[in-house]
Amino acid sequence: MGILLGLMLASALTRAMPANYPGSWTSDADYPVGAKKRGEEGTVGFSLLISPEGKVTRCYITQSSGFPELDRITCVAISTRAQFKPAADENGQPVYDTYNGRLTWRHPTHSSPPPRSAPPPSAIKDADMELQVKQLPGGLQEQEVLLMVRIDTTGHIAYCEQGQFDKSPAPFPKIACTQAKNGYEAVTTNDAGEPISLMRGFRVLFKVVPL
Repeated sequence: MGILLGLMLASALTRAMPANYPGSWTSDADYPVGAKKRGEEGTVGFSLLISPEGKVTRCYITQSSGFPELDRITCVAISTRAQFKPAADENGQPVYDTYNGRLTWRHPTHSSPPPRSAPPPSAIKDADMELQVKQLPGGLQEQEVLLMVRIDTTGHIAYCEQGQFDKSPAPFPKIACTQAKNGYEAVTTNDAGEPISLMRGFRVLFKVVPL
């Protein structure tokens, strides 16, 4: 099995980074007995919520392998073993962060994944915000902008910048940040139910809508 690391975006924000080798987060010994007997394999997408102390406080499955046991053990193993260097906001203060990755479970006796009765759900993520416009430069119908944001305890975006791997030209990132700050609100809470400030990737889609 192997882990594909989540993309880390260089920015004024200091992202949470693995403090131990991600390859040690799972092992063949974690393979569920039932899944092994049935020859089940697959890739699991996951998202972690990392505390200001560098602890994994929550794990979500973002892409199913198609097999519930493999999905479940992914979060159990990673939550137990993963360690992180904590994140810091634009002022250098500790803050919650998000970390995305994928884990591929390979059966020890299989050279290729077995057929499934149904494909797993798509890993394509919907835009966090869609902005409808009359037209775009160059006759484009859509323009995607990838941002890095810090959301405060009220659920609003307090800090926003263009993501390192975003290729959209000016002025799209600036406009996207302005609209995101004005139009987004979603409070995230910790396990105690308290609102938290956190960093995360944010996708804005400009889309032409005919009048």
